[in-house]
Amino acid sequence: MRPVRWARRAGVPLGLLLAAAVVASPAAADPAHQRPQGPAAVRFPADFPALVDHEWGFPLGGWGGRQRGTALHHVPVVFVHGNNVDAADWYPVRDQFRAAGWTDQEMYALSYNGLGANNGTALLVPNPERDAEHQQMGWDGMTRITNDEVNVADLYDFIGAVQAYTGSRRFSIVSHSLGVTLARRTLKVHPELRADLVAFVAIAGANHGTSFCPPGSEGQVVSCDEIAAGTPWLADLNGPGGSDETYGPARWLTVYDGTGAGDPAYAGPTYALSPVLRGADNRQFPFTYHNDLRLSPAIVSQYRAFLEQAEAAATVVPSALTGPAAGLPAVDRATGAPSTLPATGAGPAALARASAVLLCAGAALVCAGEATAVAALSRRRPADTFGP
Repeated sequence: MRPVRWARRAGVPLGLLLAAAVVASPAAADPAHQRPQGPAAVRFPADFPALVDHEWGFPLGGWGGRQRGTALHHVPVVFVHGNNVDAADWYPVRDQFRAAGWTDQEMYALSYNGLGANNGTALLVPNPERDAEHQQMGWDGMTRITNDEVNVADLYDFIGAVQAYTGSRRFSIVSHSLGVTLARRTLKVHPELRADLVAFVAIAGANHGTSFCPPGSEGQVVSCDEIAAGTPWLADLNGPGGSDETYGPARWLTVYDGTGAGDPAYAGPTYALSPVLRGADNRQFPFTYHNDLRLSPAIVSQYRAFLEQAEAAATVVPSALTGPAAGLPAVDRATGAPSTLPATGAGPAALARASAVLLCAGAALVCAGEATAVAALSRRRPADTFGP
């Protein structure tokens, strides 16, 4: 069957195009991947490891880094974009982090499906640098859909490259939309990463389904095979009773609309709470649009502060992050050997954090915020909450 070519519509999110395609022409869609136009821009320093996209064979694009051995003042963060876009979608966030004192050596983003589209449109924050870059790359105006599973290997390799390049085994993740489930899947498949994860920010993720993938979209839109409500893939990702929705010792934050009216990816009461994760600090930003949840300066400042608070509480000597980790062994990607960074004593903050992690894991409750909503969610059957 011929692949569908998804036309761009200025200001219209990808999911609305997906839903329209499923409803209008269910027989015409093809769940097979459509090849990207080509690689995304590669904006890494010359000494950053050269990576290859596992699915397409071209260079893995993205940005981040300054020079191997540059001093670190923050735990490095990996930004993971959503469907049909690329790492350039994060430029406004990078700029806001820079303004708060973060350096390029502490921030990294990958383009896991080649050259993306410009439809990561936000209502509040423009992205002229991305648009100019895509024009320079000769973007053909088309959108191309991918899914989680085929991109796990690329994200895994990228995290390893960031660890090796920075000399820091510890890292954090900020993810958006499809990037949330992609990053969570990478942690599920590669549990050796979890011990070194400091913080995970999940912005508008389809953790329990999305209104962009209504019933019947499976088999027609490739990403819907995974993230439509009730799929075996989502059930496996979340684990029995939500046991794998978050992993310690990292701190987890979700950012979402929660009203069913602001973010079209989670419309109505059926999907409004889909981004919520058990064991996370779930923060609702009512009536906020899908991409503004990622780009709004007020929200960016909150999740940036969350990263900073998590790294301050992590049991790693701060001096280990103020310069290159001389003598740090190469990352053992095969065995996932424990980090050799020295640890602090279990002071009051560390003990309090450990207690909170155990409480959340044992009681399946949210550590902070939205406790009432999640409690209500846990009392409902999944079919009642996330699907018809």
